[in-house]
Amino acid sequence: MLQLITQRLKAKATSLADVSSIESLAALDKGVAPRSGTAFVLPYREKAEPNDLGMGGFLQIVQVQFLVALVVRAHDDAGGGKKLLTLDVGKTEIEAALAGWQASETNNPCELVAAQATPLGNGVTAYVMTWQSSRYLEAVE
Repeated sequence: MLQLITQRLKAKATSLADVSSIESLAALDKGVAPRSGTAFVLPYREKAEPNDLGMGGFLQIVQVQFLVALVVRAHDDAGGGKKLLTLDVGKTEIEAALAGWQASETNNPCELVAAQATPLGNGVTAYVMTWQSSRYLEAVE
């Protein structure tokens, strides 16, 4: 699913400098500094509901959460005004690309759960958006 999300953002959020997948947010600090306006897609968590079928079957709804982290860099922006403009444009495009979109027929539409800006230091801010979809887990006999 993460690859489909990455492809969707590359196609629909055209103001982004780049879109790629990473394993965790910690990889942003340890890796090469990304270009300003780059978005990263990464897994977050899954939570399954109880089995809906009592006897003779198995069906669970699994809530799937993923993160989209938009990295904005501006070293000459002590007040953050330049970064806010880039964040606004990127955030708006990401929301337009993902809100209500289904990664596949087996997934329910994506919805925004939460978002938060996090300063990473050295003029860099990551705006991290938590998104959710759901899928069905069925027993195959």
